[in-house]
Amino acid sequence: MIVRILGVAACLLTSPVALGAQQTHEIRLVQGGRQGYSFEPSRVNVRPGDVVQFVVTSGGPYVVGFEPEGLSDRDRLLLDQALPEHTGPLRGPVLRGAGARFRIIVPDLPKGQYRFLSVTHISYRMAGVLILR
Repeated sequence: MIVRILGVAACLLTSPVALGAQQTHEIRLVQGGRQGYSFEPSRVNVRPGDVVQFVVTSGGPYVVGFEPEGLSDRDRLLLDQALPEHTGPLRGPVLRGAGARFRIIVPDLPKGQYRFLSVTHISYRMAGVLILR
């Protein structure tokens, strides 16, 4: 029994989150190019506990939000809680210009795809996806 408990404790202490192995992913918000406005990169593979940092490199203002379609009430709540300075449900803060940034820590969501977009640039189809593995 003690050996089993010690084995479980060792697994917990060496998990990626316990070891601080979270990754930071930077997503740049860019004005210009063929698409007009874009996220670079627009597809990002993440795990719960990873940090996603949205950084304005040009243009603005931007409001990054997540698409609510297909999300359970629990998943909506977790994403909403991860977003700082809400400007609305599933919406982050207003990023006014170059250098503005905000970050979220990816909550414990089920594996799958979570679409995000620039609410202020919907007509330009400025969108991306977080892929939880």
